[in-house]
Formats: sequence, C-alpha cells, structure tokens
Amino acid sequence: MFFPEFTKLDPEAATAFLEEIKKDLAPITVPADKTIVQTTTVPFYEGYQFMALSDTTLPEPNTHYIMYKPGDLTVMNWTNEPLYALNERAPIKLDRKTVVPYAKFFFHYVRGVLGRFLIVEKPEEVEWSPNANDKEKEDVNSRIVPISYKGIGRDNLYTLSAIVVFKNALFRTDIKIAPYEMDVFDPESGEPEHFTIGQMKLTNEELLIEDLNVPIPPPPTDFG
Repeated sequence: MFFPEFTKLDPEAATAFLEEIKKDLAPITVPADKTIVQTTTVPFYEGYQFMALSDTTLPEPNTHYIMYKPGDLTVMNWTNEPLYALNERAPIKLDRKTVVPYAKFFFHYVRGVLGRFLIVEKPEEVEWSPNANDKEKEDVNSRIVPISYKGIGRDNLYTLSAIVVFKNALFRTDIKIAPYEMDVFDPESGEPEHFTIGQMKLTNEELLIEDLNVPIPPPPTDFG
C-alpha cells in the first residue's frame, strides 16, 4: 500500500495557496478558510508536490488529491487518465528505484470500473470483515510478501511481482510498466500493443485464495 508522509501547511499559507489555484481547480470548489492542505513529494514526478485538500465542512471522506507545480495542476479522479497524461507531460521518471513506489501510488489512487486492486505487503494491510476467522487470516498472512522488482523483461517492460486483494480474493500477479512510449507484442492476441510511458498491465495472475471475508469497496466517489 501507499502511505504518504504529509506535512500540513499553516492556515495562512493554506488559504493563500487555495486562492492561487482556485481557477485551475475548477469545477471543484473548497472553502479556503475551512480546508486543511497537506503536502508531500513522490520520487517519480520531479518538481511536483502531491497534495491533499480536506474540506472540513464535509464529513469524511472529504479529501481531494492533486499533483501540483506552478502552472500545472492535476486532480486525481480515481481513474488512470490523469496520471497517464501527467506521465507524458512531467515527464515521469522511471528507474529501478522509482518503479515500485510508482506502482504502489498508482494502485492506491486508481480504482477501476471492475474494482480496486489493493497491493498488500503486510498482514495488517488486509481489511477484514467482522466474521473473518483466524484460519483464513492465517492462510492469507502466510502468502503475503512485499512487492518485488524482477527487472526488465524480454518485452522491455519493467516487471514487478505483487500480492493483491481484488474484490474478495487474493492473487499473485506480475505488474508490467512501460519505461517509455512503445509497442509490445502481445502473445495472447498475436498483435502489437501500444503503451504510453508509465502505462501498466497486470499479467500472469494466479488465484491464491477466494471467498475471503473482506469488505468489497463500492465504486469510487469524488473522494475515493
């Protein structure tokens, strides 16, 4: 999972920042004097700040997330489109040290139409339903390992291996990430597949355990 360490702006700086980005943030609006602004950086977007804007006039969840540098603001909307566009514009910096944090960030803030792929690296990262029993928890815990870097495959894509929860099942999967814009031969379709820089694909999925007693997240709202 992705756990950013945010730094909170003081109220005066937060208000000034929100006034500065008001036009670029539209149609989203937040009350400048009632919004907590927190900031951090990520290693794969140089010069950008990753920011959380929490509207305290609303019940939680109440946080919008943005990637920002002066003159360029991207609102996270829980789809891959804003990130893929930013990857080309920034551009994203991908290497052996950044692909793992990028993958963890991506799957935390992108939630597909079919559901959310939740990378789990520690037992405590699995959210259990109250009726989950010790046996299934032990079975899951024994299979959880940290996400790992496997190198660049013969397809010239970065390859990671991860354990993920999807809906109510546990999988092991490879995560393929394009280091630059490229065409890759797809052995399943027999056709070339076009990738933009930073584009991802899950392959070699292996079902480990199904019918887990875990909550299945609903489709995302504006706040995730």
